[in-house]
Amino acid sequence: MQLQDLTPRTEATFLRCLHDEKPDDPRVIALRRHWVDSRLEKGYRAKVLHLDSGEIAGLGQYIPIEESFIQGERLMVILCLWVHGYDHHIGNRQGNGYGRFMLEQIEAEILATDVEGIVAWGMDFPYWNPVAFYEHMGYQRVDQEGPAVLVWKPRHAAAIPPRFYRQLKKPQARDGQVTLDVFHNGWCTGSCGQCITARDAVAGMAEGLRYREVDTGQRENLSEWGITDGTYLDGEPFRPDEPPFSSEELRREILDRVGAR
Repeated sequence: MQLQDLTPRTEATFLRCLHDEKPDDPRVIALRRHWVDSRLEKGYRAKVLHLDSGEIAGLGQYIPIEESFIQGERLMVILCLWVHGYDHHIGNRQGNGYGRFMLEQIEAEILATDVEGIVAWGMDFPYWNPVAFYEHMGYQRVDQEGPAVLVWKPRHAAAIPPRFYRQLKKPQARDGQVTLDVFHNGWCTGSCGQCITARDAVAGMAEGLRYREVDTGQRENLSEWGITDGTYLDGEPFRPDEPPFSSEELRREILDRVGAR
């Protein structure tokens, strides 16, 4: 197997996060591609894992911390590592050491530069992007925001620890008007999809609604709000602890609130 740089032949698989069995939404892919293309000259690297069979079983991406959603200096951030974990398409390929292989390859590339350490993040539970994987690979916890945990491997004691952004501002509700604020960051296909879902939900609406998108891929927006992504309805996160919502669900909720006012 080989971990290879992104190519035009593998771009579609990478941009849809290995979901080759599903038709892509060109609007989501366009948001994602714009973010990727705009960072290639800023040290961003995207990788796909080719098995000897020719199948693509994993992906990874990393970027200088100054271009990421993490605060810090002279560090490199691993944005994600993902091994195909679905039963459909090529089947679940997790548990075969592919994640370890990708991480070791990426670490070797990063450590060939002059950065002062490597940063990664994960969740403090076992079923998606578990931080325990990075801890098993020698990373140390350095910050936490809810279930999200930031870990790192500094190269020397003088390296400055990274930090998550903290929310600095909150979207405000308005009397007599429903507000929908969508924060999106192009590093993640899920965040791009959330933005398109919101656009579909409000399509054709004008009366009684104030809609706003905030691109936190722009550093000034991220620094102003301290929010990486999320959908806020009347100033509150919309279903933050539930599975991804559909545009129909969001639209019904907005219409109910507009009607009530």
